[in-house]
Amino acid sequence: MSAVARHPGDARPRNEHTAGARGRHVGDPREEGGRAPAWPVDPTGVPGLDEVLGGGVQRGALVLVAGPPGSGKTMLVAQMAFAAAAAGRQSLILTAFSEPASALIGHLRTYRFFDERLLGGPVEVHALEQYLDQGLEAAAQAVAADVRRLRASLVLLDGFGGVRGVASEAEEARRFLYDLGARLGLQGATTIITSEATPRQSGLFAEATSADVLLGMHYTLEGVRGRRAIEAIKVRGAAPLVGLHSLTLGAGGAAVYPRLEARVTAAESATGDTDEGDGRDEGPPAAFELPALDALLGGGLTTGTPGLLLGGPGLGKTLLAQQFALAGLRIGEPAVILGFHETGREMLRKAAPFAAGGLLRAALAPGGGLTLLRVAPVERDADVLADLLLAAVDRAEARRVVIDSVGELERAVRETSDAGRVPGFFAALLEALRARGATTLLIRETGVVVSDGLRLEADMASLRSASVIWLQQISRGGRLRRMLSVPKMRFSAHDLALREYTIAPPDGLQVLGPLNGEGD
Repeated sequence: MSAVARHPGDARPRNEHTAGARGRHVGDPREEGGRAPAWPVDPTGVPGLDEVLGGGVQRGALVLVAGPPGSGKTMLVAQMAFAAAAAGRQSLILTAFSEPASALIGHLRTYRFFDERLLGGPVEVHALEQYLDQGLEAAAQAVAADVRRLRASLVLLDGFGGVRGVASEAEEARRFLYDLGARLGLQGATTIITSEATPRQSGLFAEATSADVLLGMHYTLEGVRGRRAIEAIKVRGAAPLVGLHSLTLGAGGAAVYPRLEARVTAAESATGDTDEGDGRDEGPPAAFELPALDALLGGGLTTGTPGLLLGGPGLGKTLLAQQFALAGLRIGEPAVILGFHETGREMLRKAAPFAAGGLLRAALAPGGGLTLLRVAPVERDADVLADLLLAAVDRAEARRVVIDSVGELERAVRETSDAGRVPGFFAALLEALRARGATTLLIRETGVVVSDGLRLEADMASLRSASVIWLQQISRGGRLRRMLSVPKMRFSAHDLALREYTIAPPDGLQVLGPLNGEGD
């Protein structure tokens, strides 16, 4: 069974390709003599893009990449050319009028995918202008001849605007696009053409009809924040992931982070999941190793389900979550903590006065079984965060996951899309973690710091949590008392009683017995 089949929302290491990108052959849609050669489906070399495309790009296809200035078109396709060359395939890059070959090479040198040793060999860079002097029909023939001579399997034409400028009419430019793609396709060469255009604009439709693959690049300004995204508008012969997917540009080049909901839906469709289980033994409850709390929970959180930990500031939510992770390590269950505020050093400093401080330090050491994934809560992308978390869970084979806190993850969803996406995003994330067999503890901070009575402030339904642990601080008898309860437990019996708890060194968080009724 493939990794996708096992794990909805699979977040494989970013330098790997989907399983379907290797060894799969399909017929070329441009047939010759009634028979089409069986060209392979090649990986793009861009992390995450193969998954969006439904497996990669069929060799011999005509690919049109459309987007506004600054959307990352040139970087994306150049990365594909260098990846193909690194894999032993010949690439030919044709530069547009707006950027000479020397300027393009200078810009690409700043990225890690660029390899100087490939230039002039597996990667040839020519100026498009030299082909256009004799007109577009002759240019298509000349390019095809050079591709045949070089035995190139990937041809990149960076800037379709240069072709439009030479054409006497729009139809002539479209004929060139079709003619070039057909000629190169019959030779087994993939043709990738970038076009400076707004994806889905009506003026692009006529050109797009000739393409086997149409990728839309988006670059929008949301308030003061810029956001890049990519869309597989059209992929012949494949099942791409629909919608917008996050795109980042960095020193390593371009990376695509498929939309989480689309990944989970596609994975479930591939497995034909009928909710009959995967045959794994769920095992005993995920205990905290705090006897009074575990008793309230009927032994612990139900294995493989999400639990929600609610409470105001200063009530020990993080301390209790660390206890949950450490309890798992003691029975051989690796854990991952996704945190937004405390660094590893700050976490250790906070835990130092308690007996568990030494255990936490050992757990965070290499081989200790606890992975801290700390992400600064500044301009985060929800799909990037989901990918980082799921990849960390996969690497560690984690069985316990802590998200501290849900509010920061919700904010990332709202900032990169809209508030209406929050329920669907969390449903997809929890489904992906459930499929991995992970028991998840989600921390949500409520607004109440101290109250004179018991109050519950949270939208529990939006997180679909199987269990809820509620921490609060109330004023009783002239002093503050920390109270703990379990108001919700979906899959097992639980105790609705209130328990007082204390936080003090060296024992840390300790849950006391039943209340004695004093002032209660």
